[in-house]
Amino acid sequence: MYGGTIESDQPDISTDVLIIGGGVAGLSAAVDLTLQGYSIILVEQKKHLGGRTYSFPHPETGSEVDNGQHLMMGCYAATLRYIESIGSADDIRIQDRLSITFKHRTNRSSKLQAALLPAPLNIAAGLLRLTSLSLPERLSLLRVGLDLLMKDPDTDKQLRSITVAQWLERLKQSERNKQYLWDIIAVGALNDSPDKISAALFAKVLKTAFFGSRKNSSMVIPQRGLSVVLIEKAAALIARQGGRVFTDTTAIVRDNADLISGKIRLENGRTIHTKAVISAVPYFDIPKVFGSGESIGVRNIDQFASSPIVTLHLWFDSHFMHEEFVALLDSPLHWVFNKSKMCGKENDALMYLSIVISGAEELVTQSKELLAGMAYSELRHYYPTAASSNIVHSLVIKEKRATFSPSVGSERFRPPHRTSVPNLFLAGDWTDTKLPATIEGAIQSGYACSALAQEYLKTKNPNR
Repeated sequence: MYGGTIESDQPDISTDVLIIGGGVAGLSAAVDLTLQGYSIILVEQKKHLGGRTYSFPHPETGSEVDNGQHLMMGCYAATLRYIESIGSADDIRIQDRLSITFKHRTNRSSKLQAALLPAPLNIAAGLLRLTSLSLPERLSLLRVGLDLLMKDPDTDKQLRSITVAQWLERLKQSERNKQYLWDIIAVGALNDSPDKISAALFAKVLKTAFFGSRKNSSMVIPQRGLSVVLIEKAAALIARQGGRVFTDTTAIVRDNADLISGKIRLENGRTIHTKAVISAVPYFDIPKVFGSGESIGVRNIDQFASSPIVTLHLWFDSHFMHEEFVALLDSPLHWVFNKSKMCGKENDALMYLSIVISGAEELVTQSKELLAGMAYSELRHYYPTAASSNIVHSLVIKEKRATFSPSVGSERFRPPHRTSVPNLFLAGDWTDTKLPATIEGAIQSGYACSALAQEYLKTKNPNR
């Protein structure tokens, strides 16, 4: 059952695992558990699944609009496993090798393209060919790679104690190196200013992407909306396996004795009897579900801060951008995605662009009309022919709590997947995944909680 609600006159229902929260963390746990033969019930308080990762049809154009464009990479092992398991592999394309175009305000372009060499030599060669920087500046980029070779971002105390900006300063990266490469990657990956975010998390992103297989650094291009790629087929698989999904349904836990006994109440007064519970709600919803984080051994939730993302969806009456996506240099706009080209609709009458501004504290309070006008003005610097195009439709989406801000020291507040309640497990991109707030971190956490729930259930029924 997908999209249903549990009405107050329905009888109580039982399951092996109750999953609270229907974002990709909760869905990945549900998919894994159902494929392993366990019964699950997933409840989501919103009317749609996906959390902050979903799409919807644009009423005027029919385009599949993502609530926010998400960057994914070939190193997203858990995400690619999940996509394969739900049958969405045909809805994505993975670059043969990393290729990112950087656009300058003068309409000049430079490109970071991996060479056809083993990793990390493929990235090193690509950096040395990055024409937006001088040769000495390009050579100095290699200091970052050498530092990554010698350090483990998960355990290195120095990286955990400094910001990205401080780390790059210690590695003698020039202002242009930071402005034209590292800062763009950092803001895109961690959604906040390099002056705030943890060097350890940024180093983890770089090491995961640039070391290992050549595929790791390649970009994953979704060719459909996020709901098609990540959500709808997961819900269908869960239903086929006998699992049940209820939207517009809120679980409330006020007593740990109820958690341990597996009697979970819903807002409408019904009860779900379950052996284990996976909470996959955002950190700011923990008090709503459990009364407080303290009640389940999760402390310092008030230490988390959110970072906003603004996404501008613009439809033009002509096609002036021909790349799939670009990073803009010296602009308040960070990334521009040509959804027409990404989704194979270059011949449509309208060109559809999705523009992302990460860490958008200064812009999130601006009016949608001002933001759309600013974006059009900026695009004309990078694409002069945009001046002869007109915006036919626009849609501005502000996610004020898009991600948690991965500031220095925030990792010590991120809780493990186990809690003080033996049959309760925590999933979500904000938990201790050792990754920033990404789709990969969320899905990884879902798989981890699925494994812990199975381990717990087997202790109760060793013959299963």
